[in-house]
Amino acid sequence: MRYKIETERENLFDVNMVIAMRVRIEGEVLFEELEKAFYKAVASYEILNSKVVIEENGDAFYVDFERPLSSFKKSSLGFEELINTNEGVRFRIEKGEYIRGFLSPDGIVFLMHHLGGDGKSLLYFIETFMRLLAGEDVGCVAFENLPVSALPKESKLPYLYRQFVKYWNKRWAHQRRVFTYADMDKAYSDFWKDHTTKTVVEEYSSDALTDLLAKSKEAGCSLTSYLVALWIKDMPYRADVGFAVDGRLTANRSMGNFATGIHISYRYNGKLSVGENAVKINQLMKKRLADPRLKYSVLHFIGEIDPALIDTLSLEAVGAYHTRDTAIFADIMNYGQNVKKKDLSITNLMWSDIRTEFGNFRISDIAFVPPVVSYGKNLIGIITVNDKMIVTHHVLEDRKRI
Repeated sequence: MRYKIETERENLFDVNMVIAMRVRIEGEVLFEELEKAFYKAVASYEILNSKVVIEENGDAFYVDFERPLSSFKKSSLGFEELINTNEGVRFRIEKGEYIRGFLSPDGIVFLMHHLGGDGKSLLYFIETFMRLLAGEDVGCVAFENLPVSALPKESKLPYLYRQFVKYWNKRWAHQRRVFTYADMDKAYSDFWKDHTTKTVVEEYSSDALTDLLAKSKEAGCSLTSYLVALWIKDMPYRADVGFAVDGRLTANRSMGNFATGIHISYRYNGKLSVGENAVKINQLMKKRLADPRLKYSVLHFIGEIDPALIDTLSLEAVGAYHTRDTAIFADIMNYGQNVKKKDLSITNLMWSDIRTEFGNFRISDIAFVPPVVSYGKNLIGIITVNDKMIVTHHVLEDRKRI
C-alpha cells in the first residue's frame, strides 16, 4: 500500500482534526467483547493498517503498517470530557493511530483523526464494529481516496484559478521548507496549552424532528436550510456559512477522506418569514452544489498547491510558523489569524445510512461532533438515527479568557 496524500493534505498539520461520535447501544455486553470487536474492525480496513510518512521532499503517503496504535479503553469520563482530554494529545498517525475508542458512562465514544476518514467513514466503521460485536463475518475493505486525477473533468479550475496556483507555487519555491512531525508536536503543544473547546449537544425527539420537517416541507426547502435560517435569524450582519459535502464519486462504503465543501453568504431578511429566508438559503446551496467547479474547487486547490505550502496554512493559523508570504497566503485561504472565520460550518450526515439492529444489540442514537477547523469558529454536526436528530455545536475557547 502506498497512496499519496493530496486532497486531504490540509488535514495533516491542522491541530484540531478529530471527529467524535458517541454511540448509545441497547443490549448487555462485556468490555472484553467490545474491545475484541474494535480491534477486529480496525484490522478489516486497509487505511487503518497504514501509517503516514512525510518524505524528505515534502510529499506524504499512506503506507502499510503492521502494528497500528488505534486503541480501545475504559473511561470514567463523559463524551464532552473525552473530547477535551484528547483534543490536545496528538494522534500518532506516523504509527498508525487513527481511532481511539472508549467505553464511557455516556456510551461508546469514538475519536478519529480526519486522515483516517470523514464522518461517513466513521459511521461505516461503527457499523462494522457492531456487526462483529454481533458475531457476523465481515470482509476486508480496501482503501479509497480522492486524488486530483479522480476529480470530475468538468470541475477543473478556471484559467485564473490555475494561474493563482502557479503563482503561489513559484513564490513559495524561493523559500520552501519541509515540515516534520517535530514541527507538528510543537504546534500542538503551544496551541493546546492556551486553548480548549466547548461542546453543546442538543437532542431532538421524533416529535420535534417531525415538526421541523413539516415546516421545511411547507416552506419548500431542505431541513438544513431551515435550520440555518433559524441559527442566523438574530445575526445583525451577512453570515458566512460553510457546508461540508460528501465528495464520493461512487457509492462506496470504504474509509477515506472524501469531504469537500461549499459556502454561502447570506443576510437574514427580517421582513420575510423563517421559511422564506430558508428558501433563499436553499437556492444558494443548490446552485453551488450543482456546479462541479464550486463543489470540488477546494480539493483542486489543496491537491495542486505545493504540499509544504498547504502545511503552512495550519501552522500560520496557530502561530507555529510565520513569514510575510505565508501570512498573506493564509489570509487569502481564510486561515489567517486576523481574518473573519466562517460564522457557521455545518456537517449534516442526514439520516444515517448504517444499520441499527445487530442481533441482540441495537443502536439507539448517535451524536456527531466535527473538529473545530482553523477556518471556522462554530462547527455544527447533525445526524439522525431512528427518527432522533442530534445537533452538536463545537466551539474553540481561549483558556486565558475563560
